[in-house]
Amino acid sequence: MKELDVLKNNWQKQKAASEIKMDEGKITESALSMLKKFEKKIFRINAVKTAGIIIAVILLIYTMLIATPPTVFKTAAVAVLLISITVFWTRYLKLQLKTAKFNVKENSVDFIDEVLKNFSAQREFFKKDFKVFGAVLIAALNIIYLDLLNGMPGLERIGFHTVMSALLIAVLFLGIKFRMRRFRNENAPIEKELIKIKDDLKESL
Repeated sequence: MKELDVLKNNWQKQKAASEIKMDEGKITESALSMLKKFEKKIFRINAVKTAGIIIAVILLIYTMLIATPPTVFKTAAVAVLLISITVFWTRYLKLQLKTAKFNVKENSVDFIDEVLKNFSAQREFFKKDFKVFGAVLIAALNIIYLDLLNGMPGLERIGFHTVMSALLIAVLFLGIKFRMRRFRNENAPIEKELIKIKDDLKESL
């Protein structure tokens, strides 16, 4: 956050000198530099996650369709899982911060608004879309196990499905809670600084 400290000192000096207007170009450039560093960090994290997802998908296909005899139910459930994972992860990656797509040629206030909207869209995505993905995941896994546990007594099967679904729901909500915490720890401080920049810029106009 060294860039932000420099910015704060500059703003205080500029605000103290009433006749000197803030240099929007320099402020935008400094904010952009800070966001690019954050973008690179998130890119590395997402690259590791993507690799993990690819490995998990390969293991899923091998376990369900190659190592064990494929059935109509298992094949359909695996197909649903693969489609939902692809759609969810593609949408997730599209929402990630990409400084190159922001219009930095316009005034700094508009640029900051675009970044803030991006962060807000990411939060909403996890609050809503991640729950839908989780519901599809639970349904698909129940179909797979419905097929795998075909020879198990009825009550035991019901008990297994109930426990498995409950555990998956708990993991889902823990995942959302963990991601919201990351937003608070990583995104929120940047958002707060950007809002300060925006307010100071408006005062200088």
